[in-house]
Amino acid sequence: MTSYKASIYLNHLSKLPEYKKIFSLVDQLHANQLVFSNVVSPHLAKYCSLGQISNGKLTIMVVNGAVASKLKQMTPSLLSKLNELGWEVTSIQIFVQAHFYIENKNLLASKERANNKIELSATGKKCLIQLAATLPDSELKSTIQSFVKKHSID
Repeated sequence: MTSYKASIYLNHLSKLPEYKKIFSLVDQLHANQLVFSNVVSPHLAKYCSLGQISNGKLTIMVVNGAVASKLKQMTPSLLSKLNELGWEVTSIQIFVQAHFYIENKNLLASKERANNKIELSATGKKCLIQLAATLPDSELKSTIQSFVKKHSID
């Protein structure tokens, strides 16, 4: 059986009439989250998750009281910045959801993981060395050898 990327499946699903509304909402929430991440500081934004804007009220879920307190202090400037961006927001409601952060810790830390050094397992190293040995001298061979050297566990 041929495997397909999840994005292909979701793209197809998003075109079905019964799912268009929910995918549209998800796309809007994602876009809003990206804009919000640029409005507040990055170290604060990673602990916030936006909800819908309903009747001019923006809902924000945060991981703890400290983040909620900081956002409450920033509310007037946040409202001003968001309105300048064309958002029709008149108030902000903040909910503390500590369990959300614990359950989604890996998802929220994905940006931090991107900066970590890649470590190649012993099995991966062995397979790549074997592959490089079968290749003629080429850019691919030298790239594989360089990758193994740079990213392997000593």
